[in-house]
Amino acid sequence: MKKIAFLIVLIGFAFCSNGQDAHFSQFYANPLNLAPSFAGSSQGPRFNINIRDQWPKVPGVFRTYGFSADHYFEGINSGIGMFFISDNAGGGKLLTNDVGAVYSYKVKISKDFYFQPGLSAYYHSRTMQSNLTFSDMYFEGEVVGPTSEVLPEIKVQHADFAVSILGYLENYWLGANVDHLMSLSPILRSDLRYTNMKISVFGGAKYHIKRRLRNKSEEFIHVAMNYRYQSSLHQLELGGYYNRKPIIIGLWYRGIPFGNKYIAPDALIYLVGVKYNDFVFSYSYDMSIGKLISRTGGSHEVSVIYMIGSTKPLKKKYKPIPCPEF
Repeated sequence: MKKIAFLIVLIGFAFCSNGQDAHFSQFYANPLNLAPSFAGSSQGPRFNINIRDQWPKVPGVFRTYGFSADHYFEGINSGIGMFFISDNAGGGKLLTNDVGAVYSYKVKISKDFYFQPGLSAYYHSRTMQSNLTFSDMYFEGEVVGPTSEVLPEIKVQHADFAVSILGYLENYWLGANVDHLMSLSPILRSDLRYTNMKISVFGGAKYHIKRRLRNKSEEFIHVAMNYRYQSSLHQLELGGYYNRKPIIIGLWYRGIPFGNKYIAPDALIYLVGVKYNDFVFSYSYDMSIGKLISRTGGSHEVSVIYMIGSTKPLKKKYKPIPCPEF
């Protein structure tokens, strides 16, 4: 059991070393992390807090924290926000922080179609503890010498950027995001200090089951997808949400059975949430499937969102993105 757990830790560490980003299963509850085009996508000021505890059965702590705030300024057709993400891998052995600002601009193409490009600029830092130990340092349980592993710099810090596009109608949306633009440079692409480029494509549709303008029992379903490619790893999430105010229920599948050099763990993601006035509280559980089902303990994620003025009638000029109410 310990050997299997240790192997899982090594696999996770290898992914981090290859420049994999932290990820939230409730990606629509952390919209600025999904794409800067979502800045200002709520009716009023919005504040998001996200906490993810991954694989609690594995020795060490793998926890990610996120905070963001954004607002739409109707006078300049722009959304402006800021975000902070902290990823703690291995009980602090690898700590990654991103803090930055985002901007989006809403363009009305036609009566029903809107186009919203976005840009984010952020400061990236990554710190690794110097007291790591490896198997080649030991013989019969005793330390015999230093490791032959070539470790990256203990601390890395630099600026980075992301750019995104988003188009939407009343009930449909489709967008793409390209992150870590610093890796576009041929010189920096081979520099281990810079995270590999990440490409994301996301979209979905909103279907009304009951549309009652003056009744809070309005029901609808969101179906959506989120595809990511980074460091030769493909990952696809498919699923949906059922919403009957104030209850939100979601079911997702994460994984892709082909195209990866290494086997990517698959998971079923269960979500339940509730909207109370201007607050949305949601909890999700990632149930690992396959060989890891009893080894990791899954992943737990909690999100708290505060949207000022979300219960007020929509402004006539305001056309919200039809993605989940998160």
